Amino acid sequence: MKKNIYVPLTGTPITLLSGITFARVPYWFPFYNYKDLKLDLLLPFRPEEGEKRPLFVWLCGGGFATMERSAYIPWLTYFAKRGYAAASIEYRLSNSTHFPAQIEDAKKAIRFLRAHADEFRIDPERIAVGGESAGGNLAAMVGVTNGISAFDVGEYLEQSSRVSAVVNYYGPAALRRKPARQSMDGVPLPETTGDSRTVQLLGFDPEAEPERAAKMEAQYYVKENTVPFFLAHGTEDTLVDISGSDAFYEVLTQNKVPVEYYRIQGAGHMGMEFYQEEMSQRILEFLDRML
Repeated sequence: MKKNIYVPLTGTPITLLSGITFARVPYWFPFYNYKDLKLDLLLPFRPEEGEKRPLFVWLCGGGFATMERSAYIPWLTYFAKRGYAAASIEYRLSNSTHFPAQIEDAKKAIRFLRAHADEFRIDPERIAVGGESAGGNLAAMVGVTNGISAFDVGEYLEQSSRVSAVVNYYGPAALRRKPARQSMDGVPLPETTGDSRTVQLLGFDPEAEPERAAKMEAQYYVKENTVPFFLAHGTEDTLVDISGSDAFYEVLTQNKVPVEYYRIQGAGHMGMEFYQEEMSQRILEFLDRML
């Protein structure tokens, strides 16, 4: 059988640009050297002439000890299909450098993307950041430290690292806070989690230096002009206790910061409930309003 047919284009085609280097940084593991930090970028294909896309920057989790930036590309396509550029970025881990280098890395990526806004057809005035677990903590820190130059180091310093909104999926609000139970989905976690992992990340014992540790927490920087937040946390999270998100929500509301907070009943850490279309739609509506 031979036929000439036309196939109509429906939906939004997407382009994936993978492995874009946005910074070169010192890296101590397994020996002193330098490392290229990379990002993956999803772009809606062929925008209208002159049209620029809002940007959603994503930071994946991994307890600051591991991360795989490409893991959330399938989920981020939801936003790319609806007109957003979506970037998943790499940051250094706790085995190579101490906090706040991870925040600095995230801000490097945002400055890089802003510097290349014309190339990628990104609207530099409409940028949001989000993340899950450890990445949620970093996203929150990026948002609350808008305009604080101490966190901007490295390349493209002529560009701003400012974001206009934050999405925090079950991220630890306070690095001093101990996990409620040392398990995930009922499976005991190794001793490298919890307080020892926090000490490795910070480079000091937060219990011994609480005032210094407080400056590593998002709530320390919250004020009335802090950007809007979208928070979501599972009530059955046995790795990052939901009480941290409860407390952070109270800090935001006390400072009159716009915030949406969803306590997902029965959901554990990284539960599939967070990646259902209902939650993606809630995030999209939040971003549409805030950007």
